[in-house]
Amino acid sequence: MASAALSVANSTVHFSNNKGSFSEFTGLRTSSAVPFGVGRKINDDLLSLVAFQTSIIGGGKKNNSRVVEAKLKVAINGFGRIGRNFLSGVKQASHFLKYDSTLGIFDVDVKPVGTDGISVDGKLIKVVSDRNPINLPWKDLGVNLVIEGTKVFVNREGAGKYIQAGAKKVLITAPGKGDIPTYVIGVNADLYSPDEPIINNASCTTNYLAPFVKVLDQKFGNI
Repeated sequence: MASAALSVANSTVHFSNNKGSFSEFTGLRTSSAVPFGVGRKINDDLLSLVAFQTSIIGGGKKNNSRVVEAKLKVAINGFGRIGRNFLSGVKQASHFLKYDSTLGIFDVDVKPVGTDGISVDGKLIKVVSDRNPINLPWKDLGVNLVIEGTKVFVNREGAGKYIQAGAKKVLITAPGKGDIPTYVIGVNADLYSPDEPIINNASCTTNYLAPFVKVLDQKFGNI
């Protein structure tokens, strides 16, 4: 089956400016993020969700309340439940975006635009498709981050094709293979280095279980 991908252009995303935080994966830090828009009201549900998720710091470190804004172009490769949820979080091809048997109805105006676009509350999302990630137009679209949601390109060679296509960073939403580092928010995200172009966020099961296991381990020792 062909690999479906979406590109969300010119989205404003909140980043916590904690040194070494998981949000720094994009490479946009406080010292270089532009434009700065501290205090500007953000109404987009997607942006609010990403801001909340990326401001959580792993490893038990105290969270810095100061938040900055930076524009970031994100590509989502794989439009299953995980891929769709990334899009709905920032503010879900048309019918599947609108209706989900688990997540429910996405309460925004969703409609197809021609043969290569989806409008979400008036914001145009470009849709592209190719079996080979190298052929995807990430360079032309100026994509900063690819969210790999197909569970296919989970090793360095596969995920590296997004980098070859012009993306700057890749976040794998399934267990990675080989030497790709794994980070789980609330567990070890403080160990993240912004120099790493490809990381994985582990599986859904790991994200549910690992934070609880960490607490039990800290309280009672190895379990």
